[in-house]
Amino acid sequence: MREELNKRGQITIFIIVAIVIVSSILVFFLWAKPTYFSDVKKGLNFDNCVKDAVEQSIKELELKAGFINPEFNYDYNGEKFTYLCYTDKYYETCSVQVPFLKNSFEEQMKILVRDKINTCYTNSISDLKSQGYSVTQGNLEYDILIEPSVVRVEIDAPTIIGSQSFARFNIEINFPIYEMLMIATSILQFETKYGDSDISSLMGYYPDYIIDKIKRSDGTTIYILENKIFGNKFKFASRSLAWPAGYDL
Repeated sequence: MREELNKRGQITIFIIVAIVIVSSILVFFLWAKPTYFSDVKKGLNFDNCVKDAVEQSIKELELKAGFINPEFNYDYNGEKFTYLCYTDKYYETCSVQVPFLKNSFEEQMKILVRDKINTCYTNSISDLKSQGYSVTQGNLEYDILIEPSVVRVEIDAPTIIGSQSFARFNIEINFPIYEMLMIATSILQFETKYGDSDISSLMGYYPDYIIDKIKRSDGTTIYILENKIFGNKFKFASRSLAWPAGYDL
């Protein structure tokens, strides 16, 4: 009987010790939240900052046909429309000024947001340090990829927070610039081949877009593409298959 009571007492002690250990671990992780086990992705929070910078740069570049500082423009109603296809001759179709429009847009956007992305990252690091975290940062490099309905920013930034190491961060921005560039590319193909474009068929293929085409007397055509949902606009000009003044078609 005495041995049985001793065994029960030992089991009870083991159970109490186990409860104390588990409770201590839970308190340690849920309440203390040590630096080296904390949610680093949440702490290194620069996603929204990068998204805002990218969206702002897209909207700025869209109005200038994808150029930071375009030099070859057409003035219309107080606005400048950048030529993406042009010929200075009559009776000839235009030549595309930017062979790979999407690639060019990516390159220009990468230049435009460079300082802003660096600032987003360094501000996040400074914020973590102000909270008492041990942070070591490396050189930041990044790439921007325009894909259907999405702009993806791949950031390579070796970062050590406490005992955890991170290198790559992928940020996606839902924005329809890819579709805009594909529509513009199709229009340019029409302009180079026929000297004009069929915007009705394009709007049928892209029902979420409005395409305005404004013909000018000097042979220039102004194009304004607008997304019905986002409201963003892509603007450019083309001069193709122009006719001399007074020519009777």
